[in-house]
Parts: sequence; structure tokens; C-alpha cells
Amino acid sequence: MRRLIGALAATLALDAATKALSSALLAGREVKLGWLVELKLTRNDGMALGLFSGNQAAGVLLPVAVILCGWLLMRRYRTTAFTQTACGLVLGGFLGNFLQRLYQGWVLDMIYFPFLPWFVCNVADIAICAGVTLMAASLLFRPQDWKEAKDDAKDNGGGPGGVTP
Repeated sequence: MRRLIGALAATLALDAATKALSSALLAGREVKLGWLVELKLTRNDGMALGLFSGNQAAGVLLPVAVILCGWLLMRRYRTTAFTQTACGLVLGGFLGNFLQRLYQGWVLDMIYFPFLPWFVCNVADIAICAGVTLMAASLLFRPQDWKEAKDDAKDNGGGPGGVTP
């Protein structure tokens, strides 16, 4: 559980810091970092890729539904350090954007990739993508991560959701 909390806290802190710094340093400016990345402020009142733009109910209810589904899924399986890290990144990213959307009605995006003209993101978005990628890698290449918690409890006398390395 420490890895999940650590990844979640690090993601929230890094996301909040980059949003605060970007607001202070990028107001009215664009910064090109070579040909690969640009920094520019964008307010996104939708969700990923601007979906559901202007629909505040969807902006609140969908993330809560996704986190609830993830929690129910992870209760069924034992958690490993790998899956805890992945879940911490996803939860930290969701919370970083969710809290900003809840309090301000929009999310600040600032990282722009010119070769993906439809995509402007922030650290929370990157953490979500990284966590989902780790979870997909776990499903494909780490079957030991997907042992049911009740089977684990029978095998070694542990309780549900026991942590294994």
C-alpha cells in the first residue's frame, strides 16, 4: 500500500507544482523546447481531448465511476508493488485533474506536442497514461499480478488484497 500512496502523493505534488509554475511563468507566452515539445497554457473544461466540454456533471461523475470500477477490480486481486505503482499513478492523475475541475471548473493543460495537434496535456494526464500502460503491461506480461486475493489467502494464510513483491 505504501507504493500506491507514494505514487499518488508524488503525482499530486508534481502536478500541482507544474500547474502553479505554469500559471505564473507562461501567462501570455509560449515556450518551444525544440521541435518535440512546446509549453503553452490551455484551459480544458472538458475531459480527455476536450470530450464532454462544458458538461460539468460528466466531468465529475465519470472520474468517480472510473475510480470506483478500478477499486472494485483491485479488491478482487492481490496487489503487487507493480500494480500498486500503476494504480497510484492513475489515482494521482485522476485526483489532480478532478480536484482542479471541481474547484475551478476547468483543468490547466500546458504540455503541447506539435506532432499531435489535438493533444495538450499536463502532468496528471501523463501519470494516468503511464499508469494505464503499466497496468496493460501487467495484464500482458505479468500473470502473477492477477492472482485472485481469495486464492492467495488460501495458499498462504494471508487476507484479501495482501501485498506481494
